[in-house]
Amino acid sequence: MTKLNRLTLTNFRNYDRLVWTVHNQKNIVYGSNASGKTNLLEALSLLVPGKGLKKARIEDLINYNHQQLGWGIIGEFSNNFSDNFTISTGCVPNSLKKQFRINEKIISNQSEITNYLSAIWLTPQMDRLFLEGPSGRRRFLDQLILGTESYYAKELVAYEKSLVQRNKLLMSETLNHTWLKAIEESMARHAVAVTAARLHFIQQLNQTKIMRNVFPETILQLICPIADYLQNYPALITEDIVKQLWEQNRLNDSKNKTTSFGCHRTDVLFIENKSKIPAYLASTGQQKAILISVILKLLELVKESKKIQPILLLDEPLTHLDAYHRDILLSHLLEIDGFVVITGNDLSHFFKFKNNYNLLSISQGKIV
Repeated sequence: MTKLNRLTLTNFRNYDRLVWTVHNQKNIVYGSNASGKTNLLEALSLLVPGKGLKKARIEDLINYNHQQLGWGIIGEFSNNFSDNFTISTGCVPNSLKKQFRINEKIISNQSEITNYLSAIWLTPQMDRLFLEGPSGRRRFLDQLILGTESYYAKELVAYEKSLVQRNKLLMSETLNHTWLKAIEESMARHAVAVTAARLHFIQQLNQTKIMRNVFPETILQLICPIADYLQNYPALITEDIVKQLWEQNRLNDSKNKTTSFGCHRTDVLFIENKSKIPAYLASTGQQKAILISVILKLLELVKESKKIQPILLLDEPLTHLDAYHRDILLSHLLEIDGFVVITGNDLSHFFKFKNNYNLLSISQGKIV
């Protein structure tokens, strides 16, 4: 169980200065548009590895009225493994490099944070997850895995670095096959590790049941040639197959100036298990229920594995849900160990639970 005890924001987005002392681990943040609700969730999401829930540029995080100053986020937490710990991030003035600290000590490897804290989030932008290209679904899956496996971030970063190097070599007038071979060996190793982690995670998630089946059961399926090879061959043989395919595709990839095959092309299929309907054919309300189902299954999976419970950040989660599913979700979240924060505009949606959640009103970057 991970608790947030205090959050301090300095010169972040529309917050000049905010110190939020948390007395209840279940929180509803409400306010008008542009009041700072999502910015509060984004600040918390930036305390874990990655670019946060908005995927924003560093320069866009600075308070607009104080562009010449730096910005900072400090989260003070506790959990079953550590009584108290602090994670902070930010930029010094005139810098575009984000810095992380654990207990005031600067760290160079963001993956160290996963030993202390993880986070899961849901945003309105994800409502289009099933209607757009595979990159969004792939990022969604990776974010879920990052919340449970500390090594996964290293493998993803290593693969992406090798991919960038290969693409640069492919743009050269003359292909350097010696360098390409070395890079492809590294890429294959990390691609197989990433794909194996994805397969293992999906297998575990598909086997996990949500208590009382509060939302439709969702099954995930990986659409990836490397995953197909891994399910039929050992990892080392799969690496050799992948290397051979990249070698065979060098000329075509060079013409197209991109690597056409690899785990960066993976797609994820979401299926409502009872009806067997894929999410892209479901209604808007069903799609939202499917997304929430995946997150609830993940929380149950983490609980069963006795790992650190992620903090849960839900931005406008009740949108597109009917009254029954809104109440079911709000009731179920109360049973989850750890910190949960939900945003919303319509306070009437939360009326039945006003005595169970802490209600936090935000206006113009301030707690009212």
